[in-house]
Amino acid sequence: MNPPDHEITAETDIEVEKLEPREALKEVIIYNPMKNPERTNATMGRVAEVIGIIIEDDEKAKFLDDKCKSKIKGHELDEPLTADEGTAIADILATDLNRDQVNRAVRLFYESEISTEEVVAMHKNYKIPVSRLEDDLLPVRGKGARIWDSKGKSYIDLDSNYSATNLGNANPEIARGLYNQANLLISQKEDRIQVARTRFLREIIGMMPGDLTHFYWQNSGGEAVDKSIKIAKAYTGHTGVVAFENGFHGRTHGAVAVTYNKMYREPFGLDKESWVHFAPFGNLDAVEKFLSSGDAKSVILELIQGEEAGINPATREFAHGLRELCDKYDALMIADEVQTGFGRVAEADDQWFASHVYGITPDIITIGKSFGGGYPVTAVVTKKHISEKMHPGMDGSTFGGNPMAMVAALIATRQMRTLGLPGLAVKRSKEFASGLKNIKSPMLKGFRTAGLMIGIDFDSRENMIKVQEGMKKYGAHSSLSTGPTMRWMPPLVIESDEVQEVLGAFQKSLNDAQ
Repeated sequence: MNPPDHEITAETDIEVEKLEPREALKEVIIYNPMKNPERTNATMGRVAEVIGIIIEDDEKAKFLDDKCKSKIKGHELDEPLTADEGTAIADILATDLNRDQVNRAVRLFYESEISTEEVVAMHKNYKIPVSRLEDDLLPVRGKGARIWDSKGKSYIDLDSNYSATNLGNANPEIARGLYNQANLLISQKEDRIQVARTRFLREIIGMMPGDLTHFYWQNSGGEAVDKSIKIAKAYTGHTGVVAFENGFHGRTHGAVAVTYNKMYREPFGLDKESWVHFAPFGNLDAVEKFLSSGDAKSVILELIQGEEAGINPATREFAHGLRELCDKYDALMIADEVQTGFGRVAEADDQWFASHVYGITPDIITIGKSFGGGYPVTAVVTKKHISEKMHPGMDGSTFGGNPMAMVAALIATRQMRTLGLPGLAVKRSKEFASGLKNIKSPMLKGFRTAGLMIGIDFDSRENMIKVQEGMKKYGAHSSLSTGPTMRWMPPLVIESDEVQEVLGAFQKSLNDAQ
C-alpha cells in the first residue's frame, strides 16, 4: 500500500489546492474510499456553512446557497450528498468563487465535510452526559500550540487536552510512523513481545527517576492509577492506602476511590471504602498516624495537585518527609505523574518528572498522556523487586502498549529529547510569570506557576468564567478551572510570541469584564 497522495504536513498546504478549481472541490466534497476512507461525502449543511464563512455579503451568500440547494432532492440537509449532487455543487462553486475563495473552501471542506451544527447535534443526542459537553468550538486542525476550528478561526490552546499534547495538536512524524506501523501490525496484546515496544524501551529507560525500570503499559491515566494500587497491594500484602485532600487521580473505579472530592465518589458508593484514608495535603503527622497504626501501607499523591486544587505544589519538606515516612514504615510511595510528567513542571533541564524536580524517587510512578504525543498510552513504572510480586494471571491488558501506541511514544519521546522540552517549559514559565506580574485588576487575587502548570486566582468564579470566555474572542482558548481559579496548561512547544498573545488576550478580556 502506498502513502496517501494528498498528504498534509506542517510545512505544506493541501495538495488538492494545486488542482483546477472544479477538481479540487470534487476531491473534498466527494470522498474517495481509497484515498480518504475515514470520510463521507459532504453534507449540504456544511456547504451552506462554508459559503457563509467565505462570502461576507449575506445576500450573495444566500444566492449561492440557494443555487447549490437546488441541486439536492429528497433528503435532509444533514445527510451526505450523492456523488452526482456533489459534482453539481462543485461545478457551481468553481464557477461562482474566485481562486482564493476556492482554496479557502477546499481547506474548510478537507478539515470537515460535516457542519458544526450537525456535529453539535449528534453529540447532544447521543453522548452519555458523564461530563459537560464542550461545544464552544469544533477543533479540526492543529499546529504547534495552535488549533483551528471548523470555521477557520485560530486559537492558542491553553488546555493541551489535560497535558496530553505537550508537543502540540498535530504531528507529521507521528502520523507517518502510525501509517507505517498500521501497514505492518496494528495491535498485539500487552503480554506479546514486539519490535515497536523494544525500540521505545531503549528510549525511555534513561529518562525515568532512580531505579524505576519495570513497566506495565495502559491506555489511560485512570487505568494506570488503578493498576498502581493493585501492584502496591500485591507487594505490601495490605489494602490500606493514604490519599490526600484535594487530590485527583482519574475516572476509573480505583482512581475515583482515591480522589478526594466526595461528589465523584458518592454516586458509586466509593465514599464508604474503608481501605482509603484521606490526609490533609502537606500534613506529615496525619500520614504517619495512618502508617504507624497499621491502617495503610501505601501512599498515593500528586506532587503538584492540579485538577481539584487549582495548581498546588507540595513543599520540598513535605515530599522528602513523605519519602522518609514510607521508608520508616516499609510503605510504598506512589507518585501520580500522569499530568506532571515529561517536562510539564520542570524547573531545570532534564527534569522530566515532578519527582526529578523534588529530588525523590517514588516506589511506583504512573506516567501518561503526553509521551504518546496525544496518542493514548500510559504506564505504571516500578522497581524490579516490587514488580516481582505480580505473577501471570494477576492482571492483563488487551491494548496496553500496543504497537501503534509504542510507535507514537517512541517518536514523541525522541522529539521531546531533541527539543529539550524541560528547558523550553522553564523559559516559557518565566515569561508567563513575568507578564502576569504586570497585569493588575481588582478581580485578580494572585497566581502561581509550576513549570507550565499555571493557576490564576480570581475574586469569584463568576468573574473567572467571564474572563475565560472573553479570551476566546482574542484567540486564546482556555476551559480548565477549579472554583475561582483559571488553569493554563499550554503545549510545551508554545513560542515566546504566543505567550505574549495569551497575556494580551487575558488583559483585553479583563478590561472587557471590568
